[in-house]
Amino acid sequence: MGFNPFKVVTKAVTSAVKVVTKVFKLATQNPYVALAVFAIGWLFMSNRRPDIPDFGDSDFNNFEKGILLNHQSNDQSIPLVYGERKVGGTRVFIETSGTDNEYLYIALALCEGEIESVEKIYIDDKEVTWSGALSDDTLRTVGSGDGNFYKDSASLISVKCHYGTDSQAQCDLLGTLSSWTSVHRLRGIAYISLKIKWNQDAFSGLPTIQALVKGKKVVAYDASSVAQTAAHSNNPAWCLLDYLKNERYGKGIAIANIDIPSFYTASGVCDTDVTPYTSGSAIDILDCNAVLDTSKNVIDNVRELVKGCRAYLPYTGGKYKLLVETTGSASITLTEDDIIGGYSLASESKANKYNRVIVSYVNPDRNWQVDEVQWPEIDDSGYTSADQHATMKTADGGFLLEGRFDFTTITNPYQALEIAEVICRRSRDSKGLQLTVGFDAYDLAIGDIVNITLSSLGYSAKPHRVIGMTFNEDFTIGLNLVIHQDAHYTWATKTQATATPSTTLPNPYSVTAPASVTLTDELVEYSDGVVLTRLNIVVGASTDKFVQYYQVEAKQSTESDYKIVAKGTQLYHEMLNVVDGKIYNVRVKAINALGVSSTYTSDTRTIIGATDTPSDVSTLSVSMVGSNQLQLQWTPVTDLDVSYYAIRYQDVSSGAGWNSSTNLTQVVRRKSNNVTINARTGAFLIKAVDKLGNESDNEAIVYTNISGLEHFTDVATYNEESAWSGTFDGDCVKGMDSNDNKIATLDTVTLFDSTVGDFDDADGVFDLGGTDATSNPTYYNSNIESSGFYIGANTISLDAVYDATFQATVDMITNDLYDLFDSGRGASLFDNAVGPFDGTAPSKCNAFLQAGSSESSLGAITSYADISQQATLKGRYFKFRLKLTSDDNNARPEVSSMQIKLVLEKRLESEEDVVSGAGAKAITYTNAFYASPAVGIAAQNMASGDYYTISSKTKTGFTITFYNNSAVAQDRTFDYVAKGHGLKT
Repeated sequence: MGFNPFKVVTKAVTSAVKVVTKVFKLATQNPYVALAVFAIGWLFMSNRRPDIPDFGDSDFNNFEKGILLNHQSNDQSIPLVYGERKVGGTRVFIETSGTDNEYLYIALALCEGEIESVEKIYIDDKEVTWSGALSDDTLRTVGSGDGNFYKDSASLISVKCHYGTDSQAQCDLLGTLSSWTSVHRLRGIAYISLKIKWNQDAFSGLPTIQALVKGKKVVAYDASSVAQTAAHSNNPAWCLLDYLKNERYGKGIAIANIDIPSFYTASGVCDTDVTPYTSGSAIDILDCNAVLDTSKNVIDNVRELVKGCRAYLPYTGGKYKLLVETTGSASITLTEDDIIGGYSLASESKANKYNRVIVSYVNPDRNWQVDEVQWPEIDDSGYTSADQHATMKTADGGFLLEGRFDFTTITNPYQALEIAEVICRRSRDSKGLQLTVGFDAYDLAIGDIVNITLSSLGYSAKPHRVIGMTFNEDFTIGLNLVIHQDAHYTWATKTQATATPSTTLPNPYSVTAPASVTLTDELVEYSDGVVLTRLNIVVGASTDKFVQYYQVEAKQSTESDYKIVAKGTQLYHEMLNVVDGKIYNVRVKAINALGVSSTYTSDTRTIIGATDTPSDVSTLSVSMVGSNQLQLQWTPVTDLDVSYYAIRYQDVSSGAGWNSSTNLTQVVRRKSNNVTINARTGAFLIKAVDKLGNESDNEAIVYTNISGLEHFTDVATYNEESAWSGTFDGDCVKGMDSNDNKIATLDTVTLFDSTVGDFDDADGVFDLGGTDATSNPTYYNSNIESSGFYIGANTISLDAVYDATFQATVDMITNDLYDLFDSGRGASLFDNAVGPFDGTAPSKCNAFLQAGSSESSLGAITSYADISQQATLKGRYFKFRLKLTSDDNNARPEVSSMQIKLVLEKRLESEEDVVSGAGAKAITYTNAFYASPAVGIAAQNMASGDYYTISSKTKTGFTITFYNNSAVAQDRTFDYVAKGHGLKT
């Protein structure tokens, strides 16, 4: 039997793994000039995680998962571990021996050495219980209490740990093999060697091995800058110092070029003890538990280490200096006297301001995978009002300003939460200040604090932090500053994190995906008459017994982000109101009780919807409602997918046609059977339109012959078509129809003389600018402009501001030069063309009359509103515009007539029991008329022989005087009624 499932490799490793590191080039100029370039800061925008979709893994996630994997290579880069981390490793040696390959030998390189210890070893995600504590070059076997790898009263695994000293000897556990000789020492590399005995109840294949490692020993310094003996440390300052100094995997910077006192000070800040939560044990404010990829650029790894300790690494005075961002005082104060020239003040930008910060970190309680915290926390009810997310979001105009940051060196949720809080607070109070000063600032370095006194800004010794410096050719110094607040770095006791419960599931981090997902769609009608297209989603159950629920996600194929449709245990789901003709991507994943997701099971569906044209509308009729409105009534069609009824108008008494009428209104409910509109003589036409824009094959028409409307008085009529002397915008142009009448229509996007090739080679209609892909490669099948405007020559200027009513009449036909027998619907859809082959194609263009008004002048009119048939506008000055549209860039409207009629509403104004007095009584109307109205008088308490006279009758009022038979003015009581038109407002 033996290790048959294993891939046997008999070739021994003949040389240690060679680690190749890339060195970043330092500036050769004046080191002070290089400050702005090489000062590495912790919170530059490059440290913010780029925006990624809400699904899938980030680079951080993938990197951390890769750390726990087992690789097989003899040239794989060796990682570097600082602090404590769980890692996989690289199998640099593997061989079998014994009868039927009963024993498997593995040398698994873990990381750079010398490390402090290997704390635990996991085989196939199960922790092994050893016969004794693991230590350097000491043989251990599986303890008898281990139920996984202690079988039949015998240990199945023997292990030796090697901590990676530069003088470590050959491993005698592997030395029993002839292929592992005395030259195979893997000096400087921490590794574990294992001898594994085959057992089918314990192993199913080549085992995955992981180790919890206390990482690289580093050299610290005391207050006197004296080096200490190398020892394990998770202090970020000493870990960074080790990386900068090391010549094998780091930068190899000489100690003389490093400001050791600054690293000592920084280490003290990081080692500050804080209480994470009430009654919790003290922790350091900042730790470094990192796995660095030594194949990456040195400067990239330096950035990660600097970021993780909230620090700056400037190069100043010929040395690298480490400065942790924390509370502090200014080294100098700069005032107006120090500033050369002006200054520049910048408020917080939206891009770098947050009301929620999410920090990703490595969580040991989640198998050392990426986890995240956010500040403010989800439950921020215990926070002060100013620190609550809702308060900050309101202050930011209701926008969610969310920043996501990855911290690969942090493994403590409380440290991660503190980092998130600092970032959020810092972003909201980070006004920038740029100024130029003299040599007083020459000793400053990036990260230093400086006080600024500027009376013009109300600054009095206001602390700022230096985040950028420029040494200019004129020996002045440009400073880029940001406000510093000590309060940002005051540790606040956190809420105790919820512990992740232990589990005995076979593998809680592996979930079997749903077996299948099946998609169908159908039209459904609800009790309120709403008709929707429903996407039906049927999930095939996962075979995993520990699945808690399923999460269904969907999106249109053109969208980038999936949306969650449903979560639950049920297997049938619905997605309402999907769009006909669109492609939908649906995916489903199974999720277990720990929140671990399976891979997705996916399917795609093109929504079918309705493909046939709606039924024709029947029994269209009209009836008057009052004196100035009429009601159109019809029998609703039975099609479920009707989107709306399109109603159009044409100012004719016979011979109306759909494509020669103009849009009046749309009635959006399928079961609607009437609409009330302003009464007018002419033809009204109706079609049903479905969700895909398909129209009924034939329109229903009703004609009205109302002789006139009693409620309005005609004032003036204006026509444009006689000369079309207004202004065309270039997309709308003057043309000639087939009868050589002047029209307004839409131009083509490209002209015929712009076609590619010879004049005679272009295909199609001359006016379309070439309808073949060779002569007109971009617009050969859709060359009509989408929209255009004509501003009328006629304007209206009244003597005052009135409520003016306009009635619009536009005579239009649709002309689709692409819809030909041999190249339009007849060629491509002979049997399936939408609409009757010889009849009306769907209306894909339109003409709208628009009016603009102003109370001040014609020149003040810049916006226009549609007049579908009749509209009332308030104003004194009026201009008119014709808007032409083409929905498909094929059909274009041809307008042969554009008429605007100004009508004013008839109205009455009256007053009762008016006392005239013994003299002339002046009456002023509450609202003036457009013209002098008729006046009727009803006098009271008149004596025999009394009479009255009316004078000064105008549109604003009149004067009345009562006399007796002796022509002496009398005091009488009277009522009056004024009847006219127009309302001055």
